[in-house]
Amino acid sequence: MRRPSTSTTAIATLGLVGTLLLTACGGTDAAVPEEESPLTMFYQSLTGDLSRDEMIRKTQEDNRRAEELTAECMAAEGFEYIPDEQEVIVPDPEEFDPVKDAAENGYGMTVTAQPSDEEQAELDSRVDPNQAIVNAMSESEMTAYYIALQGDTSSWETDEDGANVDVPIAEMGCWGRAQDTVSGDEQAIWGTEEMTAFNEATTVMYEAIPNDPRMIDVAERWADCMADAGFDYSTPDEPAEYFLQASNELYGGESPVHPGDPKVAELAEQEKSTAVADQECRKEVEYDKVYTTVQFELEETFVAENKDLMDRVVAASEEIGQ
Repeated sequence: MRRPSTSTTAIATLGLVGTLLLTACGGTDAAVPEEESPLTMFYQSLTGDLSRDEMIRKTQEDNRRAEELTAECMAAEGFEYIPDEQEVIVPDPEEFDPVKDAAENGYGMTVTAQPSDEEQAELDSRVDPNQAIVNAMSESEMTAYYIALQGDTSSWETDEDGANVDVPIAEMGCWGRAQDTVSGDEQAIWGTEEMTAFNEATTVMYEAIPNDPRMIDVAERWADCMADAGFDYSTPDEPAEYFLQASNELYGGESPVHPGDPKVAELAEQEKSTAVADQECRKEVEYDKVYTTVQFELEETFVAENKDLMDRVVAASEEIGQ
């Protein structure tokens, strides 16, 4: 039986990285802008307007508290659990080179992103404090241990693809209950009627960005640049969508292949070369600059036209925090 890692620190880190990305950029098509957009500032007002360093420190402190609560819960369930309080390295966005990343990881569809030397060294130095405990267990003991720690996954509802559907974090065993205790109020705003309406409205706004005449023009110039490089795409969205579909067909088609199959390596090289050309063309036609200009203008209009909705979101957030 495969013995999964007991470490929950990495899971919390994913949440931190996702939060940093969310507050950095509203759209999905452009690089992180140098200044904060109107809606970025609104999101920050809901999360306490913390700086990046403050958010990292808070997340790590919350993680330490959650680990302590997890250990207490596991003890009540009859298991030993040692809090995993090792700090993690969060990538610095200022050090991110889109062309270098494209050359190494493509769009992240066929190619598995590789950690930097610093990140790899940190990963190599990590020691799961609970692995020895788990290794000494019988298979039945291990099963009971993971049900207590992470919840009974066999009872979770799944969709047609086998993915878990809307599992409340409080149902994810001792780890989930600890996370809910530490950050439940902070996360509760995202499930409110007010935030749902706000997110639906901003989604409509962001979907309008590609239809702006300036975006249509810069996308055409990007396509011309890509054609000169030997790639036939009409919009910057198409390459990633193509490699996502190609990767899915390769791994999940009628004759799925192993990750070590030469077909995977061939597709990965195509993905990386396409992604490099994509980033170089974006830079040449100033695609990200145009995108950010349009994004900021639409967000400013959105803020002016949706003050009542945003006030309701703030009121809901304040009510939860009381």
